[in-house]
Amino acid sequence: MMEKDKDIKIGLSTEEQLNQEFIRAWHKAERTGIEEAEERLYFLDASTFFQVLSKCRISLLKILHAHGVCSIRELSRLLRRDYKRVYQDVQLLKEAGLIHQDAARRIYVPWDKINAEIALAA
Repeated sequence: MMEKDKDIKIGLSTEEQLNQEFIRAWHKAERTGIEEAEERLYFLDASTFFQVLSKCRISLLKILHAHGVCSIRELSRLLRRDYKRVYQDVQLLKEAGLIHQDAARRIYVPWDKINAEIALAA
């Protein structure tokens, strides 16, 4: 059996929209049961969205995904970037949930695809 790609949806949302989405999901789960969860990450403003997902950090995610599980030091060598800067980027991306860490403290990207969506109208 082929494993399904693991995707995450990211975008912009207000606290009100997040609350309403949670309530809709709760009611749906009560009616039909809990289905496979859709992973989501929302930012409250565009500035933070583009700060976290900068060109440099997206490149880091791509390289880490392609390479697989590794240490931050190894990732910094792959990227040919300063360890301290890579470490800072990894910490930020871990806090956002886009990078995970295993028991041996090695890092990896659990997603095969990041779907970014920005609504232009409310």
